[in-house]
Amino acid sequence: MVMSTVTIEVPDIIPESHRKDANKVKKNAQYGFIIWEYLNGHLSLNECGIFLQTGYRGFLELLWSKGIPIYGLREP
Repeated sequence: MVMSTVTIEVPDIIPESHRKDANKVKKNAQYGFIIWEYLNGHLSLNECGIFLQTGYRGFLELLWSKGIPIYGLREP
């Protein structure tokens, strides 16, 4: 799997709220971005599970734990 690096700017309050734990901020940003891409129909459940290294079921459980419907924002 090929991965690209993207640099984003975040408000100072975000790393400060995580006690400057850059890895936690990075992980949360990755999860948020992958979920966003799933919700907008750009990634499948399986692809998300692979990218986040949670597997298909792990990604489903993540969505359920956040109250996110598995059908996302896509048109029925």
